[in-house]
Amino acid sequence: MRTRLVVGIVLLLALGCLPGLAAAQSARMMLAFGNAGFLDAKDIQAATGAEVKTALDKFQLKDFSVVVLANVAFPALPGPVQEGLVQYVNGGGAVLITGGTQSFGSGGYQAAASIIPFQIRSAGDWRSTPFRPPVLIQPGHPILTGVTFITVGTLNDMNPRGDATEIMQAAGHGAAKGPLAPGGVAPGGGSYPYPLIAEVGVGAGRVLGIAFDLNEFAGMKDLNLFVRNTIGYLLRASRIAPPTR
Repeated sequence: MRTRLVVGIVLLLALGCLPGLAAAQSARMMLAFGNAGFLDAKDIQAATGAEVKTALDKFQLKDFSVVVLANVAFPALPGPVQEGLVQYVNGGGAVLITGGTQSFGSGGYQAAASIIPFQIRSAGDWRSTPFRPPVLIQPGHPILTGVTFITVGTLNDMNPRGDATEIMQAAGHGAAKGPLAPGGVAPGGGSYPYPLIAEVGVGAGRVLGIAFDLNEFAGMKDLNLFVRNTIGYLLRASRIAPPTR
């Protein structure tokens, strides 16, 4: 009798008829490093169902659907993240990298240039500029839905990457041809537009880059909405399933 019961349970498990006894799938997880004060973990979980973690702990990089790099230097990341980030993206992972004094060129991300949606031009690319209004290059992009941006005055000075999609830039004015002086000033007193938000597909994954520090936008009324939009977009783009338990 006991043998028949055991055989019956095994058959039910194989057929998926006892989900409570079978391996269950966990909630999707996000991994955030750096100064991610702009990211409200409870708000994100309520909006997307994703759990936000700030350390690998017992997990591997491939267990996280989205990785957030918030103004954190590349050499300051845990070894497994430094070593596996490019492979993670190529394998279907999604990354959000935001700007700041420890990001992009100023944060040593030349080591991961193949997944960055901007062309890093220098090792000290964080700079202050005259405040400029943002220009929406892709106004219908999902991350911008319902969001009104304030002016941008500090940013990582980079070029658009040729195979990336530029989503938003800082307005230029009276731009003239020729090399830029410090502060993005072109000959004759004009200035070129700066790329602010761009995304690129790399392998099976996606990386969205923001060339300014979101923590400086705490006074923007739509900041939480923008963050929810962005994380939701990257979760949909990620091909990494939650780990099973």
